[in-house]
Amino acid sequence: MKKGTRVYVQWWDITANLHTDEELNPVLAESVGWVLRDTKKVLELAYTRYKDKSGVTDKIAIVKGCVEEVEEI
Repeated sequence: MKKGTRVYVQWWDITANLHTDEELNPVLAESVGWVLRDTKKVLELAYTRYKDKSGVTDKIAIVKGCVEEVEEI
């Protein structure tokens, strides 16, 4: 996917719980953002971009093997 494209992504996220004997399962997650990097292994999104001169961005890197769906929006 081209850098800067706005996308909706469904992906499987891990769950964790310390000191438990309960069964854990991954959970289906949703993210919306702009593509920063799209490689064979990673889809990196900016989910918040700040419009000042700081260049600060809130980001998420999703392992491609966990991705169920990517839709351009």
